[in-house]
Amino acid sequence: MVATLIRLKRDLTFNGFNQSVWHILGTIFAGLYGLGIVGMIFSLQVMEGGAAVIDAEFVRTASVLMGSAIFLLWLIIPVFVSGADTAMNPRQFITYGIPRRGLILGLALTGLISIGAVLTVIWLIGQVLHWRWDAAAAATAVTTLPLLLITFSLVSQAVTTSISAWLSGRRSRDFLAILALGLMVLLYPIMIGLESAFSSLADAVPTVVDILALTPLGAGAALPADAAAGDWGMFMIRLAILAATAALAVVVIRAALVKITERPTVQSSSGSKSDQGLGLFARFPATPWGAVAARASTYWLKDSRYGGTLVLLPAFVVLAVVMYSQLDAPWVLLALGPVFGWMLGFAISADISYDHSAFALHITSGVSGTADRVGRLVGLLSFGLPITLLSALIPAVMFTGPATTAALVGASVGLLLSTAGFSCLVSARFTYPVPKPGDGPLSQPSGSTGRLMIVQLGMLVATVALMLPEVILVIVWLISGDSWLGWALGIAAVLKGLGLVWIGVTLGARVFERSQPELFQTVSQY
Repeated sequence: MVATLIRLKRDLTFNGFNQSVWHILGTIFAGLYGLGIVGMIFSLQVMEGGAAVIDAEFVRTASVLMGSAIFLLWLIIPVFVSGADTAMNPRQFITYGIPRRGLILGLALTGLISIGAVLTVIWLIGQVLHWRWDAAAAATAVTTLPLLLITFSLVSQAVTTSISAWLSGRRSRDFLAILALGLMVLLYPIMIGLESAFSSLADAVPTVVDILALTPLGAGAALPADAAAGDWGMFMIRLAILAATAALAVVVIRAALVKITERPTVQSSSGSKSDQGLGLFARFPATPWGAVAARASTYWLKDSRYGGTLVLLPAFVVLAVVMYSQLDAPWVLLALGPVFGWMLGFAISADISYDHSAFALHITSGVSGTADRVGRLVGLLSFGLPITLLSALIPAVMFTGPATTAALVGASVGLLLSTAGFSCLVSARFTYPVPKPGDGPLSQPSGSTGRLMIVQLGMLVATVALMLPEVILVIVWLISGDSWLGWALGIAAVLKGLGLVWIGVTLGARVFERSQPELFQTVSQY
């Protein structure tokens, strides 16, 4: 049975390349990107291990930090992809009656058939070369290589099965994914907090490394250091920590499989909520564009694929405040307005793709292209415009004068309008695969990476090009120092944004009306 699962994962992996050219390009790009990073780490490991003078403490520090980072990646990546309908999800095997022991071992081994596992093996080989200057350490690195690899896979599978068993609801998955992304955004403030707890970062590193080496994150990577130092007592303690981690992961996987296969949760419809009225549909005009705006606003409030963007905004504010307190650089806070304007304007660049099969409502109801484009735009601006205004106005009032405040607020609002107007055209003309309704906000369907990157990169370049008039005005303003140019910049940015909104809505409406059947066929197949 284990061999069958391995062959199944192998066949599914290779068959995925037959889906589309974009999938192949995206996989190749991701593989080359990961290989480039791991290749640089591997080169450093080889050079450090062959240095004329070996700093054993530095080698130990680098080994534990890198090992902890890789272990952490194996932990958090399942959170990001938990919303996807992966073929090796344990729920897919409920009806096959596979013995639990074979399923646990099969899932752990199939987890090693991935680009991440290949990159991890390269790092583990680098570990051996990193410690080659000491025979005992090198032998330990070789011996623990398979143990570390299977532990990584078991822990990753434990996270996956736990989410599938106890957090299978859409809200739970979405919360975990957004929480993980928020923590990544707040990584810098967390590091600053650790640094402030010590006199300097150099003082913090040894303590952090010692702590990590006594946790499952860094215990395995610290084993060669104990062998090199001859500290066999700590060696056995860390080996026990690593073995206990693998054993605990097996226990968690087993309990999760019992929950999935033997004690499934039966949801009752008796507790469903009663009708609470029309909601946002009662707050927008009773017109076609008003109905579309209400529907789009409902998406922003209840669909985590949209709402994930809103959750990130407070995280960016915290990040900016921490960076300002450390660098004493007001520009960090002043940049929030333009950044929020661009993010929110870009957020509707895939609105039709997010509709998936629900896009049929727009076709069968005969909504015009103009009503569709205007409705989605109004749904965004109803909250995006106040957020952008406040994020630009508050820091500007705190740190700048009237002319700079007018310029910053106008540029932020203009960037929001310009990007949103451009998105009205892009979303109707260039669609790409996005998470399906019910999937996690951070999951990506197979074959989406290549087209996604090309469309988003093209839009980023186009947005930068559209902002060239503002950039020229800023340069002239800085050279001349005339305050009236600041007011002119703000007014010009808003007027240009309104013009691009009109152009984007007009052209987007034409594309929408001309290619409705093709759009529906495309997005429903994603």
